[in-house]
Amino acid sequence: MTKPSGDKRSQEACPICGAHELQLLYFPEVDITGIRPYDDMFGFGDVKPERQPGIGCGSCGNEWPDLASFREAQAQAES
Repeated sequence: MTKPSGDKRSQEACPICGAHELQLLYFPEVDITGIRPYDDMFGFGDVKPERQPGIGCGSCGNEWPDLASFREAQAQAES
């Protein structure tokens, strides 16, 4: 993970360290080959990612595999 540059802070803070350096992990791949009309006709369509991007902290290095687990960590930190 790399730290956000300059004044780019995440809206929410990390539930572990409190830093505003949250970022998405493993972005889904985007097909850049252009329009291919035969793909839909033959059933090749867009490939959907197997998992949603996770959330990671650029300050302490903690990672959460999805938004639900991140929200659970926030709830535990508040209690």
